[in-house]
Amino acid sequence: MTLHVPSDSLKLLTKFEQGAMIDLYDVDLSKIAGEKLIFRFHAGLNHLRKAIVWQGKTYEPYPIQVTGFQKNGQGTSNRPTMTVSNAFGLITGLVNSFDDLLGAIVTRRQVLAEFLDAVNFEGGNSRADPTQEIVSQYLVERLTNLIPSESATFELALPCESDGVMLPARVIIAHTCCWRYRSSECSYTGSAVADERDAPTNDITKDKCSGTLTGCKLRFGKNGILPFGGFPASAKLS
Repeated sequence: MTLHVPSDSLKLLTKFEQGAMIDLYDVDLSKIAGEKLIFRFHAGLNHLRKAIVWQGKTYEPYPIQVTGFQKNGQGTSNRPTMTVSNAFGLITGLVNSFDDLLGAIVTRRQVLAEFLDAVNFEGGNSRADPTQEIVSQYLVERLTNLIPSESATFELALPCESDGVMLPARVIIAHTCCWRYRSSECSYTGSAVADERDAPTNDITKDKCSGTLTGCKLRFGKNGILPFGGFPASAKLS
C-alpha cells in the first residue's frame, strides 16, 4: 500500500524531534447496515481531557488497538489485527446484527497532534490543518476472537485483497480455502474430525476438510484463530 504523506507532516516527521502522532479510526458499517453507520474511535483524550475532534468529527475515547501494519512483498501483505473493547457488549451486538462485521471499512487516520482542530486546545490552535493526515483503509476480513464483556479481535485485509483482483501468487476466492489440508499453511495436525461434506467422522482415512469456513471452525473452534486461506469479505463487495 502506498500512503500519501502531506508535505507539512513529512517535514516534521523527518525532524529528529517531532510531536505525537495520533491514530484515529473510522469503522464504517454503512455498506453492510444498509444505512449510514460510522463509529469513530481513538484510544485516548486530548489535552482538555475530552474526546479528540478531527476535521470537525468527534473520535470517542474507546479502547482500540490495531497492530501488524507491515507489508510483505511476497504474495499478500500482512493482515493487521484490530482489537476493541467489548466491556459493555457493544461489539457483541454489532457482530450479531451485521454478520461478524465482514466487509466493514476501517480507516486509519494518522495525525500529528499539532495539526488537530483548534477546539482540542484551551487557547485554540493556529496550526490546525485538516489536510495533514495520512490515511489507509482496510476491510474487516473475519472475526477471530470474541470474549463477552471483555474484547473482540478482527483480522483486516487491504481492499485490493478482497475485491476479486489477482495478487502475486494468490487468486482472491471468497468461500473456498486454497490451502492443502494438513499442510504447513493449514497447520491442522489433530485427529479425524469430518469428511469433505463436514459430516463427523473418527476414521482418519475419511478425514477431509471441506475447504470452507465451517470445516475450518470444526477443527480450530468457532472463536479460534482460523488459518482460513480464503477471503470471506470479498463476497460483501459488488
